[in-house]
Amino acid sequence: MDKRWTVVEVMRHARHDWLNKIQLIKGHLALNKIERVQEIINGIIGEMQQETRLTNLKAERFAELVMTYNWEPRPIFLEYEVTGGEADLSMYDERLTEWCCGFLHLLEMQADRQTENHVCLSIELSYGRASLFFDYRGAWQDGEAVRAWLERCEPAPPLRLVSFAVGTEELTVELELLFRPGGPYS
Repeated sequence: MDKRWTVVEVMRHARHDWLNKIQLIKGHLALNKIERVQEIINGIIGEMQQETRLTNLKAERFAELVMTYNWEPRPIFLEYEVTGGEADLSMYDERLTEWCCGFLHLLEMQADRQTENHVCLSIELSYGRASLFFDYRGAWQDGEAVRAWLERCEPAPPLRLVSFAVGTEELTVELELLFRPGGPYS
């Protein structure tokens, strides 16, 4: 997760993604499935709006991690959404990115590679607070290792692990970032 993407690599991935989307639209147009084409276009618009909301957090390393996560072969597929107000998280970018890298690495190590594994990251913003909810669906090699890591986990302030629940094929985690709009949290 420490890979630094070159401009050429980013453009290659972006071009590949857009070509797939355009081919999907072309195929449905050829079948005269106009409603499906509209659904696909609305989905693309929604994705771009979420990407904008993520980058508007001004946490560049974190946004890069989230937006490029699925570009490499991994045992987990990551999707995300950002809701609520706006926030400048640039001062917390390093801490947030480091914690999420460690957490996602843990999930990758414990995910059963024989099944489809999925993580949905929801970022809810309100005045002075960002709540990150991780919702994992998939199978584990060792769910107890995940539980033990989370029990030992002490994120660096202003991050705080609020809650977690580990099931046989699911996991929910809430991470909270308290900040002062326009200044650091202390």
